[in-house]
Amino acid sequence: MSTMDIIKLYGGEPANFLDVGGSAEGPALVAALKLLNEDPEVKAIFINIFGGILRCDNLASSIIKANQDHKFTKPMVLRLKGTNSDVAKAMISGKEKDLGIFYNEDFDSAAQQVVRVSQGKA
Repeated sequence: MSTMDIIKLYGGEPANFLDVGGSAEGPALVAALKLLNEDPEVKAIFINIFGGILRCDNLASSIIKANQDHKFTKPMVLRLKGTNSDVAKAMISGKEKDLGIFYNEDFDSAAQQVVRVSQGKA
């Protein structure tokens, strides 16, 4: 819930919150991202993960594959901390522009960034 609170603090309008536990990868993640990308009211996607059960590299791999397969048009801000977050960062590093992804390790900065991109201010 703090994710929605901090987005609101910086002037954003969070639409929903989903606690995915350890299952935010593979086909389920692809389906969720497709729904968000196709919703005309969604301006940006913020994925804020503290991975203990869920490995950040598995999540990053699924996000990259989903984006390559479906060419998402909504900007996405990722804040991944926890198990293999350094591996996840390396996987995304250098591909941010092609994938429409902004990678930010700091929760506060990532929240500010998602508000900016949702308002068209990259």
